[in-house]
Amino acid sequence: MQNPKVSVIVPIYNVEKYIDKCLSTLKNQSFRDFEVLLINDETPDNSMQIAEKYASEDSRFLIFSKKNGGLSDARNYGIEHSRGEFIVFVDSDDYLHEDYLKTMYEDCINNNADMAYCRFKHTIDKTKIKIFSINPKKSVIERDKALDMIIRDNRMHSYAWNKMYRKTLFTDNNIRYPIMYFEDVATSARVLFHANKIAVTDKNLYYYVRRSGSIMSTMNSKKIEHLLLSILITRNYIQLHGEYDKYKKAVRAVALKMRLINIYSIIKQHIICGNFKGMKTNLRTNKKLYKYIISDDYVPVEGYPELPYNIIQPERKK
Repeated sequence: MQNPKVSVIVPIYNVEKYIDKCLSTLKNQSFRDFEVLLINDETPDNSMQIAEKYASEDSRFLIFSKKNGGLSDARNYGIEHSRGEFIVFVDSDDYLHEDYLKTMYEDCINNNADMAYCRFKHTIDKTKIKIFSINPKKSVIERDKALDMIIRDNRMHSYAWNKMYRKTLFTDNNIRYPIMYFEDVATSARVLFHANKIAVTDKNLYYYVRRSGSIMSTMNSKKIEHLLLSILITRNYIQLHGEYDKYKKAVRAVALKMRLINIYSIIKQHIICGNFKGMKTNLRTNKKLYKYIISDDYVPVEGYPELPYNIIQPERKK
């Protein structure tokens, strides 16, 4: 059997309200030469009954079951079992424009690009409010400029799902998603580091649905830490590969951005808990972590680095 041109990796966990729409938009793609890896991450709901219906009707839809390990683990499992030259990641509560795969694949092939990138619509679940992404215009961006943009999180974002990747970017460089929050921030720059260029389309091809339980809407101390850890992982990787000086300004800019986001999140957490004990300490720790990440004295390590300080989760006042 000939391998498909594109592998679509779809982790599945607690999405029975959304998955039918997601898989329907995959089945109806104008581009036909693809496989869909439906990764059952031990979902406790009826999501797999819907997924199995698609697999029984269309041989391109393949069921894989694994022990629960979270989103990163499911994506990594999909990378290992994919057969396509290119891969994309689709979250099972999102959905796609019918030309998502066609446009991204043709952009890679026609421009000899290792990656492609599309705009997206951001829908807030239940409210149906749509927010359009502000991304680069249709273009082909060389690796150095694109990497600076994606590190800065400036007009080009780190989301896993609005990109197409040549599979060897992951497999040849032993890159996988770390088991953490903001895993895409910790991974996209490392993947792009090895790409030759990225082809950008100005079409909104991916429809991201933000649910009430999304990471940013339910921040806690661990997520606050991981927001900064994702930047440290990026800095560590680039420094290990000898190019940190080229991207130092970008790392410092995004680290400052995340520090400011964390200031808001820390204060909000203490307000929600009705407990302001330890808030000043957490704000000081956030500043110390920021300084650690941008320090000229930082020494990179093999594998994933760790943060030297911890944010303390405030207890809810009774």
